[in-house]
Amino acid sequence: MTGVIGVETVKENEDGSADYVFHFDAHARGLLAEEGLKLVLYCAAAKMDMQLVYDFIEDHIRYNKDERFDEYGNYGENNPPVSSEGTWDGQDKSENLT
Repeated sequence: MTGVIGVETVKENEDGSADYVFHFDAHARGLLAEEGLKLVLYCAAAKMDMQLVYDFIEDHIRYNKDERFDEYGNYGENNPPVSSEGTWDGQDKSENLT
């Protein structure tokens, strides 16, 4: 069984940031609490500040974006597109993004 998480409202601010209001069912709430606690415990066991984990994820996102696109924002020969789940499915599905 999976939980349901949805975006209820998005308010864009003048400074470019945004405020989000989420809604989720009880099952999703439990899963989020479990995963959050698990992250805290893993970081504590590794004596690692949680900000390092978030920084790593942001770096990973930037790295993947840089690897998939060439300097003009097009998919490169060695930079296959990713599926909607964010992972490459091994099939060449190149498309023209211009």
